[in-house]
Amino acid sequence: MLTPDIWNAWEPRFRAQFFNSLGGPRQVGLLTSFSPQGVANAAVFSQTLHVSANPPQLGFLFRPLTAEHQGLRYVRAQGYFGFHVISGGTAQAQQLHQCSAKYPEGVSELNEVGLSWKAFETLHAPRIHDAVVAYGLKLTEEHQLANGTILVVGSVDEVHVHPSATVHPRGHVQHPDDLLLAQGLDTYHHSSTLVALSYAQPGTLPEQL
Repeated sequence: MLTPDIWNAWEPRFRAQFFNSLGGPRQVGLLTSFSPQGVANAAVFSQTLHVSANPPQLGFLFRPLTAEHQGLRYVRAQGYFGFHVISGGTAQAQQLHQCSAKYPEGVSELNEVGLSWKAFETLHAPRIHDAVVAYGLKLTEEHQLANGTILVVGSVDEVHVHPSATVHPRGHVQHPDDLLLAQGLDTYHHSSTLVALSYAQPGTLPEQL
């Protein structure tokens, strides 16, 4: 059993890695925005949540704001941003991970790692060409949590789905098996589908779809 008196004695980097990876792999992607000077910024994000389907909204957890936190400053300044889920192998994982490097102000992470992009058609934010899904979002809400973490909610105004993903008749989006997931601060996985099940009801086991 682990309790606070144990993990509070851990080295901070070890503790951060432990709790970041404890829950297993989760969705990871690139959040993009334009600086006031028009530079395309990208930041790695795995702290995301589905807020609503009607209207479609996504939530993003930002660490407490610092002078180096370009992403949130740009999202606030422009009012728009993008979020992209990525597929591929080690090379694509390296590109995504490299976007977490602390590049100087005025340097585009997308250009530095060689990711091709253009602006969304209906809003002012960079869109990555080969993303499996590209969301174009409008900033709608901000909520500061007790520890200083900031929950940003964006309404989805534009979506691009790559041909490698399939939209089923029931609305389910089937991603490719090489969709990238993240665990902790530095480890990447692939997703793969196990099974799709019918709507759960009391007294009967769900059927495979």
